[in-house]
Amino acid sequence: MEKITALPQRPEEMNDFFARAFNSGIVDNLNRLFEPGAKIINKDGNLITGKNEINQEHIGLLKIGGKMTSINKYCVVFEDIALLRADWKIVTKDENGKNLEINGSSTEIVRKQKNGDWLYIVDNPFGAIT
Repeated sequence: MEKITALPQRPEEMNDFFARAFNSGIVDNLNRLFEPGAKIINKDGNLITGKNEINQEHIGLLKIGGKMTSINKYCVVFEDIALLRADWKIVTKDENGKNLEINGSSTEIVRKQKNGDWLYIVDNPFGAIT
């Protein structure tokens, strides 16, 4: 389990960093990618906000296990904000030990921080049509 110390320096790196954070299995690696006031739209369409709620959402995500890949499809930058779209995949096992593949397409909004890092302000993991 690798603790991720560096954060994205370009917005198009966000999806790769998210996959690496997921693959580490360390919830703090996921949480570090989000601004304190960030929002997540979960699979049920509910808005998740607040540090504790986002942490719980990430804990639930990590319970899926397996390996994630996330490929950035586009990145539109406007000043210190960027709109991203990615295709992601998690390869894991179901409760019976059979191979399981979960796919999705996401949309995200990220913001450049004063120190040059980019962090999520809105993450909609199921918010894009493939």
